[in-house]
Amino acid sequence: MLNFDCDGFYGTLFAIEGISDGRAVLNGPTGCRGHPAYFSDRVFSRNNPFKKINPEEFFFFGLPRIPLTYLDADDYIAGSGEKLEAILPKIADMDGSFIAIVNSPGASLIGDDLNRFLRDAGLQERCMAFESSSYSETVAAGFDAAIVSVLKWLKLNRLPGIKKRINLLGLSIYHKHWEGTRDELVKICMLMGLDVISSPGAGSSVAEMKESASASFNVIVFPEYSERTAGWYEDELGIPSIRSPHGAPVGFSATEEWINTIADATGADPEPALDYIKEMRRIAFHKLGRFYNERGFPKGMTFSVEADASIALPLVRWLYEYLNMFPVSVSIKPESDAGYGRTLCDFLESNSIGESLRVRPDDVPSDVFVGEGLKGSILRNNGLCLANIDIANRSGDYIDVVPKTHLGGAGALYLLEQILNAANRIRYKNFLNKK
Repeated sequence: MLNFDCDGFYGTLFAIEGISDGRAVLNGPTGCRGHPAYFSDRVFSRNNPFKKINPEEFFFFGLPRIPLTYLDADDYIAGSGEKLEAILPKIADMDGSFIAIVNSPGASLIGDDLNRFLRDAGLQERCMAFESSSYSETVAAGFDAAIVSVLKWLKLNRLPGIKKRINLLGLSIYHKHWEGTRDELVKICMLMGLDVISSPGAGSSVAEMKESASASFNVIVFPEYSERTAGWYEDELGIPSIRSPHGAPVGFSATEEWINTIADATGADPEPALDYIKEMRRIAFHKLGRFYNERGFPKGMTFSVEADASIALPLVRWLYEYLNMFPVSVSIKPESDAGYGRTLCDFLESNSIGESLRVRPDDVPSDVFVGEGLKGSILRNNGLCLANIDIANRSGDYIDVVPKTHLGGAGALYLLEQILNAANRIRYKNFLNKK
């Protein structure tokens, strides 16, 4: 079984790195830092790309994000105090208004009082400490818990909710195409007359996160990444949450349901946003009609999906009902929202395709795999799918330049484009095999 999932420790780092003027500092050895530092810079680069990082620059070691103390064997005996005292002033003099120092799993066993070092350095007003993080939990749980910790540290005040102001919760830089997704959802909300104040952990600044206390509602995008955050906002600040019963806005129907759910709760006018989705439907209809008349695809193609339940539920519904594709494997991740998982199970069983829940993508061939790009590439190379659509990290080696999303109206067109081109490649490959 292939497993490329990150853990809660990475989720903590991604939550901090998802704050636009924030910086994570790792107290640990180099081995814990490589992937999250590279990933953070790749998906949310904030440095001048023409300014080369000196590979010998201490604490950074060739990567511009997540500097570290570089603990060695002696530090696990004598403590990391000397290196913490050296790194903190240097990082404080750099860009950013918020710093969070995070213990690696091994460093947390040393027992150093990180908050004491922050006080001694006079940084307690702009730097917080994670002496331990969600090491044994999922990346979603780690992200969620870290955002709550940051919000608590910021000491947000309960404010009167300003009408039409909302926060987007559950979106992270770990999500594939997160910037395009945020822009698409902000656009849809703006069409409804709603003002998005913040998306904690997905590009918002510290100031925007403080301003989030003035929102009237929180709109949940992915509950797997925001259950604790939504609960904290409601318990501490009295801000209620809105979530669609049909999952994230993936595909036309789920996006329309997402819009109507928000409109019902906030009193906003859904019609301009629904008109936008209607225009996206029109574009899809003409493209799909032309392709189907010429080549007969994608009706009848098989697909496998591996994703969180909040994505898998609307995605499977859309592929099955709108494109008439057939699921042979539907695998939801362990951290998936239980409610959406049950709804997905009921949907599949009611359509006599429940067997797909009991088969993993690794075990059955399909025409198209939709999920992590890296896993899709391995499945394709092993003959377990003919094409793969990359909607989740860890990703493949494709370099994205144009902003993309698989959510909302633009996301439905993106997915349709990927599926039609996959079908075209499969058709061409089959033609060559017959010659």
